[in-house]
Amino acid sequence: MGTIAPIASQAITALSVANKVISTIKPVANVLGKGFDFFDDNNSASDLALSQLQQQQKLQQQQEAQNSALEKQGILVKAQEAENQRRSALKRAVARQRARFGSSGVNSNGGSSEAVLLGLFEESDQDKMARENLDNLRLNAIDQESTQRKRVNTLQREQLNQKNKLKETVSPLESIKGFLDIF
Repeated sequence: MGTIAPIASQAITALSVANKVISTIKPVANVLGKGFDFFDDNNSASDLALSQLQQQQKLQQQQEAQNSALEKQGILVKAQEAENQRRSALKRAVARQRARFGSSGVNSNGGSSEAVLLGLFEESDQDKMARENLDNLRLNAIDQESTQRKRVNTLQREQLNQKNKLKETVSPLESIKGFLDIF
């Protein structure tokens, strides 16, 4: 029986040391476990946020593309209406001028009357060119707005990606700091 007591004493001492080691390791494991869980949750939350941002931006781009197409179509329809009105007004102006020439006894095919009629055509063409330039400016403005929105969306996505990368880098460091704070 004398040999069992020292073995039992050593076993109790070993269990005591094991309990101390376990009690020391357990908080460390919890901190590290929480840190890694936190990292995983953060990563999935970041991925979810990025995914939602991308979906939202895709929807916005589709809506903006539709709105841009409608605006462009409206500009083109108005341009066609304006062109029809310009031609109609030109025909009326030419008819009025020929009637004036005829009532005053001037031949509408003569040199001076022809110069007046050419002046009407040139004036009408200048109006047409000015309107076309304005329409082109409007169309370009719509395209530039769309391009600018795409750039902003790209910038937002990249900022979120960089923020996520920073969190991924900082999260394990915070876990290590928490581990070191125990001691």
